[in-house]
Amino acid sequence: MKEFFIAIAGIITTSATGHYAYKAGKRKSLAEAKGLEIDNDIKRSNHHIKLLDDLTERYEKRYKEFEEMTNRKVELLEEEIRLKDRKIKLQQQEITELKRENKLLRNAANRTT
Repeated sequence: MKEFFIAIAGIITTSATGHYAYKAGKRKSLAEAKGLEIDNDIKRSNHHIKLLDDLTERYEKRYKEFEEMTNRKVELLEEEIRLKDRKIKLQQQEITELKRENKLLRNAANRTT
């Protein structure tokens, strides 16, 4: 009978130990899974932060390129305006000289007639 109680006690002890080990293992597995989930969330967050940082850098680079291109275009247009102003002044001088020459020719033609 004593052996029977020892056997039953062994079975109960083994069962209890197995049950507690299962519970502890399950809790540990859940904790590890939660830890992995948190690690993945952190990695994902860091990835998004890097993407946003890269986006900021690319935006600033493109903005500077656009600004430089716009400034070059403004300079070219200003230079074109200066050239056209010079051309207008030269044409006005030419018109003045042609008017003077025309007047001289008319005066000369009136004298000969």
